[in-house]
Amino acid sequence: MADEPASIDPALAGRELGPWFMVPWWISVPVAVALAAVLVWYFVRLGRGDVPRGRRWLRRASVVLALAGLAPLVRALTFAHPHEDRVAFAVAWSSVLFVLVACLLLAVIDVLLVTHGGVREFRSLRRETLGGKRSGEHGEPGNG
Repeated sequence: MADEPASIDPALAGRELGPWFMVPWWISVPVAVALAAVLVWYFVRLGRGDVPRGRRWLRRASVVLALAGLAPLVRALTFAHPHEDRVAFAVAWSSVLFVLVACLLLAVIDVLLVTHGGVREFRSLRRETLGGKRSGEHGEPGNG
């Protein structure tokens, strides 16, 4: 047991640690390429004039992050075996997690901006429709 490699968990020493639970490359690579193509298509579509500039920037940043996260995801799912190269496995999954958290943060910021814009548009429509008057003003019946 002393001559076992240090990178293998002692509880697993002497057992067959084959890649049976890893995703085959012929599945993960084509799926990643297809996802990359969809992300590039979306990146290009964000260049249309009807997408507000601030949201375009946020969404394009999240697309770039997602594209950058595809390579470590494929590496983690297919090529970095946790019993053969624990460091590569940990780095790959840590990179995927970092990209996922960064994309989630950008999505939350995007939701907040869209919500703020919607509230602002609602208030503008209300002012336009009601002529700047609120219910309860100038003798009109109110809710309270």
